[in-house]
Amino acid sequence: MSKSGSDLHRATHRRFPGAARLRPLLRLLKRPRQWWKLRRKAWRHWGAPWIAVVKRATMRRVTFVAVTGSCGKTTTAYLVGAVLGTAGPCRVGIGNNSREALAKNILAADARTRFLVHEISGSRPGRVTTQVRLLRPTIGILTTIGTDHYKAFRSLEATAEEKGKLVETLPPTGVAILNADDPHVRAMTARTTARVITYGLSPDADVRATQVTSIWPDRLSLTVMHGRASAHIQTQLVGSHWATSVLAAVACGIACGVDLATCASAIANSAQIFGRYSVHAKPHGARYVFDHKAPVWTISLSFSFIDEARAPRKTMVFGTISDYPGAASPRYRRIAAQALEVADRVVFVGPQSSHVRRLQEGKARDRLFAFQTAYQASMFLAKDIEPGELIFIKGSLGVDHLERIMLSQVDHVVCWRERCKKEKVCPECSRYRQAAPPSFGVVEQGTASRNSQESHY
Repeated sequence: MSKSGSDLHRATHRRFPGAARLRPLLRLLKRPRQWWKLRRKAWRHWGAPWIAVVKRATMRRVTFVAVTGSCGKTTTAYLVGAVLGTAGPCRVGIGNNSREALAKNILAADARTRFLVHEISGSRPGRVTTQVRLLRPTIGILTTIGTDHYKAFRSLEATAEEKGKLVETLPPTGVAILNADDPHVRAMTARTTARVITYGLSPDADVRATQVTSIWPDRLSLTVMHGRASAHIQTQLVGSHWATSVLAAVACGIACGVDLATCASAIANSAQIFGRYSVHAKPHGARYVFDHKAPVWTISLSFSFIDEARAPRKTMVFGTISDYPGAASPRYRRIAAQALEVADRVVFVGPQSSHVRRLQEGKARDRLFAFQTAYQASMFLAKDIEPGELIFIKGSLGVDHLERIMLSQVDHVVCWRERCKKEKVCPECSRYRQAAPPSFGVVEQGTASRNSQESHY
């Protein structure tokens, strides 16, 4: 008598108790596409990092540089790479500070590589230690301590404790390059056995700057001094706050034997990084400055930049503000009020824009605007642009993608997806040229919003 399917199933499990655990794997093997995705994911998360650990142990001729901090990591690492590139082949890892990206950077190095620079993230407790164990840097650079990742740390002291683990792991023969203007970073001198080089505007910093100016439309210029040597640097960067990144790069170059004049030349020839106060313009049109990070503690830097700027009209566009305690409504209204003091027009975009609608009922009615989507804001701004106008855009990457407001004027944007959550700027996305029209009803709403705003002029 033959057994039924259920009887055979029970008999199989009595003979092979672990068969149930293999069932998901067997189902996966029947789907080749899913199987290859799993293999790629396993390679990125486990295979590549372990091979990178083995390879790192053999790279004794390479100088490894790690850069961390709450602000300026990417620009600092980029400038460090430009400086060290004058002394030998250099690999730079910026924009993606995950462990997988770090492993990929190490594995891509070859026998000619003499320097490897990578930015290290401290977005949550323990992450710096994980990445430092893989990179094992001989030079560590600390930029600033701010309230980024507020939910993970809740205080500047907790953030500094995590970031400072980088200098704690440096060997006695290594170099710790610390920001003398930030008290939390400067205090890390006591946490390392490595040689310490300080940089900043402080007169007692080892590498210091004077005559720092950056008033729009002029770019950042400064005089850098080390010992008795000095050099004037005319950068391509926008904003005086980038002086920290410039000085850190010079300090790293000096630590690696690059003279001050060569450091200055390398930095002067370095272009801007997209999304880090990058400048974009169209002939006879507005000029856009785009920043894709918006933690609340950096907003004051934006206000200072706009307040000093010289332009026929100044417009500030805000998306999602991040990393702050308390309720959102009073925070957004406070930022809107402060922005109206330095800008001619202020625009808020996204779901949080509703927080400022109360202010639109008063004197700011003709200067303060709110839109639910980037498409609506883009259509509104495109309707009224003055030649030479400065439009400053600040939002959170992966949430807003406000760069599309600017790209719609200087490039052809066909993707208007909302909340795509991709942690990369639009031009680097594989879907950038794939058409994705605005959500249903947005076009009509955008037209209605423009008509209502036009009546205010």
